[in-house]
Amino acid sequence: MKHTVIYLYCDINCGVSTSTISMNEHLPIFFQFTLPVISIILNVTAVIGLSLHVFVYKPMKKAENILNEAIK
Repeated sequence: MKHTVIYLYCDINCGVSTSTISMNEHLPIFFQFTLPVISIILNVTAVIGLSLHVFVYKPMKKAENILNEAIK
């Protein structure tokens, strides 16, 4: 069971292939199909969040600081 938890953690956070989990044979079939989907959703969410931060929040913050300097 300890190895299963490590594999699950690595799959969700490190992107380890699902064949590692499938070869373990300790997980029900339901989890073998849903964990890759959850992993993909989490990775897409992380990419969207990082993109918003870099391309939207930072430029807006910089423009706000420039505007505040101009008003003073």
